[in-house]
This record gives sequence, structure tokens and C-alpha cells, in this order.
Amino acid sequence: MDEIFARLFSVPKPYGFFQIKPAEYLLSGRNVILQAPTGSGKTMAALFPYLLARREGLDFPRKMLYCVPMRVLARSFYNDLAKNGWHDKLDVRLQTGEQKDDPQLEGEVTFVTIDQALSSFLNIPYSLSLRQGNVNAGAVASSYLVFDEFHLLDPGSTLPTTLEMLRLLRGMAPFLLMTATFSGEMLNRLAGFLDAEVVTVSPQELQSIPSQREKERRIHRVKGFLTAETVLHHHRSRSIAICNTVERAQSLYKRICDLLSARASEDVEVILLHSRFLQNDRREKEDAVRRLFGKRAKKKGSVILVATQVIEVGLDITCEVMHTEIAPASAILQRAGRCARFEAEKGDVYVYQAPPNPKGAPNYAPYLGQQAMLCKKTWEALAAFDGKTMDFFAEQQLVNLVHAGTDVLMLDNLERASYVHRKQMLKTIGQQEMGLVRELIRSDDSVSVLVHPNPEEIASPYELESFSLFFGTLQGQLAKWREEGLPNEKISWLLKYPQERDIGEGEDCPVLYKWVKVEDRQLLRCSSIFAVNPFLVKYDSETGFCFSPGGGFQSPARKFLAGEQGKGRRQKGYGLESYRQHVEKMLHVYQTELSRQLTYAAARLERLMGLQAGLFDYSTRLAIALHDAGKMDSRWQAWAHEWQRRIGAPVGEDYLIAHTCYNPDDPLHQAVEKEMPGARPPHAAEGAVAVLKIIYRLLDIGAYGRQEGPRLKLLKALFTAIARHHSPRTEGFKSFALHPSAQAALREVLAFLGAEEQVVSALETNRTSQPIANLLVQPEQRDELLAYFLIVRALRLADQKAMNREG
Repeated sequence: MDEIFARLFSVPKPYGFFQIKPAEYLLSGRNVILQAPTGSGKTMAALFPYLLARREGLDFPRKMLYCVPMRVLARSFYNDLAKNGWHDKLDVRLQTGEQKDDPQLEGEVTFVTIDQALSSFLNIPYSLSLRQGNVNAGAVASSYLVFDEFHLLDPGSTLPTTLEMLRLLRGMAPFLLMTATFSGEMLNRLAGFLDAEVVTVSPQELQSIPSQREKERRIHRVKGFLTAETVLHHHRSRSIAICNTVERAQSLYKRICDLLSARASEDVEVILLHSRFLQNDRREKEDAVRRLFGKRAKKKGSVILVATQVIEVGLDITCEVMHTEIAPASAILQRAGRCARFEAEKGDVYVYQAPPNPKGAPNYAPYLGQQAMLCKKTWEALAAFDGKTMDFFAEQQLVNLVHAGTDVLMLDNLERASYVHRKQMLKTIGQQEMGLVRELIRSDDSVSVLVHPNPEEIASPYELESFSLFFGTLQGQLAKWREEGLPNEKISWLLKYPQERDIGEGEDCPVLYKWVKVEDRQLLRCSSIFAVNPFLVKYDSETGFCFSPGGGFQSPARKFLAGEQGKGRRQKGYGLESYRQHVEKMLHVYQTELSRQLTYAAARLERLMGLQAGLFDYSTRLAIALHDAGKMDSRWQAWAHEWQRRIGAPVGEDYLIAHTCYNPDDPLHQAVEKEMPGARPPHAAEGAVAVLKIIYRLLDIGAYGRQEGPRLKLLKALFTAIARHHSPRTEGFKSFALHPSAQAALREVLAFLGAEEQVVSALETNRTSQPIANLLVQPEQRDELLAYFLIVRALRLADQKAMNREG
């Protein structure tokens, strides 16, 4: 394996056993937790099993989701693969709140932030509308999952949600967890909790890692607060100062600039970097930081970088002097990894006390609750390391001192609360319960804020650039505005959030919104995106977004990448299709583009459920053949034929339409769209009920006696996928009466699957409205839930892609 590793990554050889062993475990069906220092090549260790499996044709997922806690880290890894030429060999994409390159997680390798991954699995994807909420869970379930910088996950929400998700996916999706700073107790307990193998770095291997050789990094505990004066006092040629909040970073930056202006003789460049810049401004700053602080940077001139946690991970930079406010030990060490980072460098890290809050107590924000206690313990523990050189093993000693006891308590709590947490996750999956989001995906999760004077004019809020803020920051600002007597006659609204409007079923239907005023703090839990009144904020390219009376700034349109389709993106039109034509196209798309992506997960789930090999593939093709049976309802056909007549392209009454002609840019089509009487009748759940007995017969359930249980679960997964192929929240169906030609149409498409003609006699042609809850997948039933995730993903993607095909 060493030779293959060296060829794949163009290196002389692996640094050590720790870069190879994870692949051996993963390819043999075992999951892995890897601990190694920053700069040790963990990313190569994570990519190796995936690339090796592709190269050798081994049994392994065709998709890799590389999950990280911060968007800057995702972007850094994405860029690193581009520099190394992998973008020419693989479909590599980036999906974060800032850059939505892969909203439906379709790339072969997708670097994704943890909130995007977890929200996708929970059926409330941040990258898609709620109507599309069930598209992405199957991507997570069918991928090789990597979680880097795992120690940065919030222990009260993101961490337990990730762990429960991995337990739900056990035996189906292989995973690798990676960290530099977990305590030994945490590693061993997690391994038992997840039934995973632990791989660590030996002292001998540590010396083979270039970034760990002959370097010296000293840490200093400073009894005082981080100020511009102390930064300038210790400055040599490259300094980094890290604040825990954007507001303090902005204030520190301005103060340093003011002091330097008063000292006209000093030529020092100062850069501010945090999460609240527009995309182009932030990229320019990150490029400047890499150019001035990177490994190959020319150390000419003098530069000070003021930043927040955005540089804790992802930026491969170094400095001689680092200043940081106190944080949990794991975060302090992540930050320190940007000082004396490379071989033979020397540097000093100064750690300062937290500034006081209005009551005089230390203000550890954004670290709250248990994290605040860790800040206090870290400050106390640093006394024993003051002035000392910190190598990897000294860092582990600090982590164990600070985190071991807390980790034990946290894991005890996780195990005790596991049932309740999983129940909340399953409730969110089943009901798209937005109220639980912040309990499941970071209690102080980020929200997106855009600036617009009249949000009602916005076609889609996801097509404008927005700023990422902690939920608590927005909540606090709303309270502050209220104290100032806002809103008032001049400023009639403060915040608004978009609410999706129900305009009917169909992948071709645009997502439309109404905007709701946020009139109390409870409404902040109703959305992950908000519009703020421009009179309340300011923006400039030097200091970024801030809450201050303004009025001149408005969020610009976001630059979409070629082929990108995010929330609310409207189809560009489609042509007339019969039922048979549409099914033929979808089957072709599935067989040529989608089936291989699901093969590994489907085979694993078949074994877990005790099903015959290949039954998932057959069931997915069956779902495709039957999914639009509800469109053969006489009322739906009447609506479609009326549309065709009004646009001047009528068809015969026996022509069963699956899609009408539609061109959103055609004035006639626009006029007809406004004039059509009523919305299109629903068809998804109606079709599922109509074909239920056909599915029962084709899965041959009655012939298996006591073994029919797994097939009944598959039946429910298939039924639910059809019923919910336009909305994950469908709970019932309306009365229907199928067209007289419906049986003949189904006979044609079922012939594609080799089904006997007489099976269509089981078609329900007339039913009255009623609930279908007993027929739908129950989230508590793991096997049927995961089967549903796989089938509905394939069904919806095939439906979308077939609509975009010519002919």
C-alpha cells in the first residue's frame, strides 16, 4: 500500500502507519477514529481509502462526504485538491452556507460544513427548500463519511447528533473521525460508543512528519486583556491576534490602525478577517493572508492579522507571534497551530484573560455553559505550562488535564440522553420540525442574514449574498433594538424571514415565498435565514458587516457556479411528454447516472435486512415506473389538456400527459399561467395508493411467509417514496378516478421491468380521500427509513434530470 499511496499523492512515502492503517480498516468494513497532530497529513489518510477503492475497483462507496465544522476549512481542502490536480480526475465540489456548489450533494467528493451534512440527513437541508427536504438524506446514507476536526463539534448539539446519525448508519455507511486534540478518555469511549478502531501517531512517526521537526513553540499565560498596545509591543514581522467575537476583532483592528496612524514611521500592514464579509472581499483577504503568512511567503515587510475563530482551522499559515483570548484548550491548541507551524520555526503564543461582561464576570462568549467552564479550566491549567515549549505530547497533556474529566461527564450524559436525542432527530425527520434545529445542530448555530429594503421583491432569498451570524448574536441584537424603542414610525420593521408558499406539486413548480415580520424572539426559531432592514446595518470591505445605523447597503446577487441549482431555482422550461416517455427518460437517467452511487449502500442494507441481492435496484426502478400514476387521474389530465389547449398545442384525449409544454419566458405561457382555473390537482400520494397492490404483488410478499417482514418494510419505503416524491410532509390523499387508459399505460412501462401484464389488474382506479399514516415509513423503524432515503433520492433526482433532457 505504501507505493500506491506515494503514487497517488506524489510523495516519497507515507509519513507513517497512521496514514495507511485507516484504509485497511475501512476497506475491511471497520470504522475508524484517527488522532494525529495538525499538519500531519490527515487529509491524505482520509482520501486514501476512497482513491484506492476507485483505482482498484474495490467494494466501497462511490461518493465521499468530507465534513468539517467551519466553511474556511471546507474551502481550504477544496482548493488543495484543485492545486494537486484532483479536480481533473474527480467531480470535486464545495457546499457551505457561503458557496452552494453542490446543494443536492451530487459530486463524487464534496467538502461540506457539518451543518449542511446534518441538516441534509434530518430532512431539513439548509441548501434546499423544505419541499425538497428528502432529497439529500440518501446521499449522506450512501457516502463514505469523513468528519475532520471532530473535537470542534458542539458537545450539546452537533456532536450528539453526529454520533446518533453514525449509529443509525452503522453497517451501511463507512466513516472516519479525525482529530488532533481529543483526550485519551474521549478517544476510547467514542470507539466503544461507535464500535470503531482507534489509530494514533507513535513518537517515532511524529519525528517523520516534517511539520513536527526542530520547531519550537512557547506558550505564555498573560494576566490581562488582549489590547492593541500589547499586540504592537510584541510584534516582529508576522503577528496574528485572535478574538472570540467579530465585534471585538473589529474594535481591535480599528485601534491598531489608529495607533499605527499616530506612528507614521512604522510601515505595518493590518488585515482583518472574520465571517461577515461578502464573498469576494473575504476571498481577497484569505488570498492575502495565504500570500503573506503561508509556508512559501516572502517574509518581507511587516504584517498583523486580526481575526476570529475562522482561522483556527483550514488556513495553512504561520507567524512568529500569536495573541489569543482564552478559549477551551482544544481551540487554543488549534489556534496555536498557526504559530511556528512549519519545520525549524520558532514562535510565541500569548493567551489572555476573557474581557468582563457588564456584571464584571469573564465574558467567554461565544463559549457558553459547559464550554465556558472549559475556558476557566484551561486558564487554570495553563499556569503549569507558562513559558514552556509545547510539542504534540505536551499538547495532549494539556488536553487531558482540561478535557478528560469533562469528556467523561459529557459522554456519560450523551449515553444517558441518547434515546431522547435520537427521538428528537426522528421527530425532525418525520415532521420537518424546525423548532428542534438549534437543539440538534449547534445550540448557538449560525443563521444567514441578508440586507434588503423590501424583501417581498426578492424572487429567492438564497440567490442573494448573506452574512453568517451566531443565533445568539441576532437574538441579542433584536433585544437591543427593542430596548431602543424599535420599530418606530421611521423604521417599520427590523427583521423578516421567508415562509414557503404551497402552490402545488411538481419538480417544475418554483418555490415562492411570503415574508413574515419577526415581532418576538420566538419567531427567530422559524428560519435559518433572515432579512434585516438596511437602516440598521453598515458594511465596508475593510471591517465587514456590523450592526450600526446605516441605510446605504443592500445584499448583492450571489454568483452562481455553472450548473448550480439551489433553493428556489426555477426550471428553464420543458416539453410535452407522455407517461411512457417520461418513465423511459427517468429509467435511462437512473441506470446511467444514479444507480452506481447507491450500489454499495443498497447492498449493505440488503444484507442487514436479509433481502435478496438486487432487490433495492428493482424496487427503485419500480418506483420510477409507477411514481406518476396519480397524474392519470381524470382531473389532472383535464387540467393538463386544458393547458395545452390554451397555449395552442392541444393533444388527443387518449394522450396521457406526464408534463405539459412550458416556457417561463414565453409571454403566452405567462398569461395562461395566471388565467388557469385553479392549481394543478395533487398526484403523488394519490398515485401511491393507486399502485399499492401492484407493488405488493411485484415484491411477491405473500409468498415469503415468516420472511415477509423485510419485504413489507421495503414496500413501505417504496410506497412512501412515491407518496412523498414532491413533499416530505404528505400525510393523506384526495379522491381520484383514473383515466380509462391508465391500465394500458402502466402495462407499457412495467414491461420495461419484465413484469407480467396481468399485474396491472391490481390497479386501484377509484378511491375516496383518507389518511395514509399507517402505510408511511415510521422514522423509528431504522431499516425502512434508510431504504426510503435511498429510493426517494434516486426517484427525485431521476425526475429532475429527466425533465432537463432533450427528446
